[in-house]
Amino acid sequence: MGKTIVIKGRPALGGVAEGYAMVCPNSIQGWAGIDPRSGKILEKGHVHEGELYDGKILVVPCSRGSCGWSCQFHGPLDNLNMRPAGWVVTQIDSKIGTAAVIVDRPMVADFTDVDPCEVIRDGDYVVVNGDDGTVTITREG
Repeated sequence: MGKTIVIKGRPALGGVAEGYAMVCPNSIQGWAGIDPRSGKILEKGHVHEGELYDGKILVVPCSRGSCGWSCQFHGPLDNLNMRPAGWVVTQIDSKIGTAAVIVDRPMVADFTDVDPCEVIRDGDYVVVNGDDGTVTITREG
């Protein structure tokens, strides 16, 4: 049976989403960080370089880079209907807030007592409740 951890942040975008975590402790580069034709993370040296975020719970500290950061999610959404299943964001900013609205997926943000990028691991099964601000993490073993 897996271990379950519940952390609490601020509900930022309503709804409930679940899926496997993709933790990006340094976020994703804003300019040319995501390929709009494939949805792959292009950033050289990124922990998930070459991987797709589609259907995953994207766990990031905040946005990073260009003011066009949120636009990086338009192409994969428009071209391929790719989007993260949900968002867990340590501290929300306007760029990542805009991205969440663009892809229309639940978000919990603004954690004060815990850093989700340190608690959540790649592959953990995560339920994001954008209505009450809880994030339930289930880890195997």
